[in-house]
Amino acid sequence: MKLTNFRSQEGMIYTISEDGVRHLARRLGEKYDVYGPVNTHDDAVFSKFQFKKIEPSDKIELHYPLTNLPPTKYFFRARETVLEFKGSKETGSDDKKTKSVIFGLSLFDLKAMNKLDKVFGEPIQDELFKKNRDNAYLISISEDYDPKPELGYDLHFRKSGENSYLVWVGSKNGQKIVDANSSLFTKTKNVKKKYKPSKKHSHSDRAKIIARAKNDPIWDKLAETCFGCGICSYVCPMCYCFETQDVVKVEGITKCEGCRERHWDSCMNADFAAISSHDFRDKLRDRIYNWYHHKFVRMPEEYGFSGCVGCKRCITYCPAKINFRETLDFLEAKYGVKK
Repeated sequence: MKLTNFRSQEGMIYTISEDGVRHLARRLGEKYDVYGPVNTHDDAVFSKFQFKKIEPSDKIELHYPLTNLPPTKYFFRARETVLEFKGSKETGSDDKKTKSVIFGLSLFDLKAMNKLDKVFGEPIQDELFKKNRDNAYLISISEDYDPKPELGYDLHFRKSGENSYLVWVGSKNGQKIVDANSSLFTKTKNVKKKYKPSKKHSHSDRAKIIARAKNDPIWDKLAETCFGCGICSYVCPMCYCFETQDVVKVEGITKCEGCRERHWDSCMNADFAAISSHDFRDKLRDRIYNWYHHKFVRMPEEYGFSGCVGCKRCITYCPAKINFRETLDFLEAKYGVKK
């Protein structure tokens, strides 16, 4: 998916106060649908911090613990209408969406969104994802590091003092936001970005290790603990399995005369690989292996990057407390490719 508004090099640099950041979010909310992280104060859920549409009474959390669902949910939605029909004819939709702003993205989630651009753009472009993606501005924020120039963002805020932030402009749209709210920003210069050091590892080596380990007892061991619930997929910003179904009008339940919907699915679910005559992965140990294989073998082969950005949601919210990194470490120690 080609996003023409994003620059290949860094743009202007500004400073803004912490109050200015919050004031910017309120101003943007007067024109756009703004979605950002807030503290719901709900102790009954996995995480009190959630991405939601910002209402006037909400306070955006500029730095927050992990949210359970990633903001990629606004582009690849949990449930979405693919098309509507009446009888045998497809009918159009007059749904005109307000431009949206995803405010307060972590660098993990920003990275995931950029990877999904490629996943949903190749080899066949997903029109639903593209429509949602093209309709949104991305504003990221961090305390310590900055996104690399190739990551598509409109504005990025990095904390630079107790009550101030440095601001990098990453697109023409980002510059328009700054220009329209110029009283909040002050130009600056001679500031270098701080990039988080990345661990060097070979995708091909890891792929070889996982391929060699297909029949390893580790998958049976994990199956003894795993519930097969699919939470690791639903909370992952890089998982994108879905199922489609046709729905006809049911009075008081459905909103459409007839529609085709798609909704999130998980390769961990027992019936995910089932067809009328066979289930290709009826054993949980095979579904677990497939999860690792797809993220660390297939995706690097198809797209040049793994299906993991390191956000740790799957570790944090797994009810069985399975840590995929421990599994990878075990396999690399057992089947490691010699340098």
